[in-house]
Amino acid sequence: MILQIPGLEGFFSGVYFGSSIEQYVLFFITLIAFVIAGKIVYFFIKKIGGKIASRTKSEFDDMLLEVAEGPFLILSVVIGMMIGSAFLTIADDGIRNFLFDIIGSLLILDIAWFMIKIVDGIITHFVVPVISKTKSKLDDQIVPIVSKISKAGIIIIAVVVIFSNFGYDVTAMIAGLGIGGLAIAFAAQETISDIFGGISIFTSKPFLVGDIINVHGVTGTVEQVGLRFTRIRDFDGRLITIPNSKVASDVIKNISSEPTRRVSTNLGVVYGTTPQKIEQAIKIITDIVNKHPDCRDEPRIVFNEFKDFSLNLWVTYHITNDKRKFYVMHEINSEISKQFDKAKIDFAFPTQTIHVQK
Repeated sequence: MILQIPGLEGFFSGVYFGSSIEQYVLFFITLIAFVIAGKIVYFFIKKIGGKIASRTKSEFDDMLLEVAEGPFLILSVVIGMMIGSAFLTIADDGIRNFLFDIIGSLLILDIAWFMIKIVDGIITHFVVPVISKTKSKLDDQIVPIVSKISKAGIIIIAVVVIFSNFGYDVTAMIAGLGIGGLAIAFAAQETISDIFGGISIFTSKPFLVGDIINVHGVTGTVEQVGLRFTRIRDFDGRLITIPNSKVASDVIKNISSEPTRRVSTNLGVVYGTTPQKIEQAIKIITDIVNKHPDCRDEPRIVFNEFKDFSLNLWVTYHITNDKRKFYVMHEINSEISKQFDKAKIDFAFPTQTIHVQK
């Protein structure tokens, strides 16, 4: 005895949107078959094409094989939908046209995705290795912007073609956007100001990625310059994002552009230090600074003050490597401390001498 479920027989024998269940099953079987076939075909293409590409000097064919996998599988889905739709009987012209519009849109999106992956591949395989060899940092800033603009252009073209494919008047849409553009411009004044600020930074080049700058009350290393924002990593390790409009309108101090960085400090020795010992101290400091590889030019050392509890030596010297400033100061100060200790020159500390008169 065969178990029969009430209503199920009617479901399988019914017609939905002009097609039977058997026709829909054939459609999905065809779709799955093309997806599986696409995976098999791409496997052999990659295997055989990889051997051929390995024999060529150009990396372009290797890059194409690398970026084509995803778009090729989506293409298999689109072809499967196109072939499988032949099994469907769609009486309504509107539904039939909508189905073909969906298939066409998937094909356009697949092509756009493939083009975007090619842009990424060209930048990764060809552009980045070239700019990494150049001394200029400007190309490091421009490449991400060009990449984003290229991808945005591909997406805009794909969207326009899809709308056109669905029967919309693209010319009227663009005209409508032109009319509404004024309202959008008023609503996005800050965004537009930031973009123009970014363009100003790119054209005037007051700093480049990797430079240490002081701007808008922030001092740190420039990590990224985009169309809208500049990102700076301060010396506490925090990433600070500043709108380009504020950067472009502010006074920018490019610390990295300085040929050397000046260090100035006061060293106090105790009262009772003889003039000979003071001269010896000056010579010790001069020798230490002159021998350090990151210091430049003769240091300036003068006996400049009689303080309440110390005789002060004013010391200035210049560092060529700004990124090692604090390490250089540490190394020089440590060596001064050692040499002063050997020479029995005592550093001063707050003291008070009381004279009692009988």
